[in-house]
Formats: sequence, structure tokens, C-alpha cells
Amino acid sequence: MPKSSHAETDPMTATFAAFNPTAAQAWMEITTECTRFAMERMQKDLAAQRAMMACTSPTELMAMQSTYCREAAQDYTDQATRMVEMMTKATAKATEGVTAPASRKYDDIPL
Repeated sequence: MPKSSHAETDPMTATFAAFNPTAAQAWMEITTECTRFAMERMQKDLAAQRAMMACTSPTELMAMQSTYCREAAQDYTDQATRMVEMMTKATAKATEGVTAPASRKYDDIPL
């Protein structure tokens, strides 16, 4: 039996996708990116732990911790920037062409 997609197995996701496919696509992209980042950070965290456990002096350990903290802070900053960009793009796409029913254009005002 072929494996079904998440949208087919999760009624809430399927309903959301049917109601607003653009928002559903953005949601899937954002959750995929969050999962990718979490897995990458976990791998880096485990590698840093192994490296710290192999340190042979307090000086070496302090240098390793300093590098780890600096790189982790940069990774989280970069990820926050990616999330804002993805959300901004999704919002722009979802609201493309949407105007208020009573919106006016500058050229429709008689002078």
C-alpha cells in the first residue's frame, strides 16, 4: 500500500489545505524548515558535546565552549531571519490582489 501524504491522513491539515491552499503550502514549508533546522542543530550540539568531552585542559574546554556558543547564536539568528523571510513571503503571496471592498484608488478621486 503506498504511503499517503500528511494532508491525506490528517483531517485538520486536509481541511486547512482545502480552505486556503496557499497558506497550507506556506505552513508545510515553514514546518519543514523548522524540522531541518532542529535536526541540524541537534547534530551540531552532539558533535560539540563529543568535542568537549575529549578536551584535555580547562583552556581547551573554554575555547571549545566559546566557539560552540558563538556558532549556536549565529545559527539561531540566521534561522530567525529565514523564518521572518518565509513568513513575509507567505503573507505577501496569500494577500496578493486582496483589497478591502471599499478601497479606493488614487486615480478615482475627481479633481
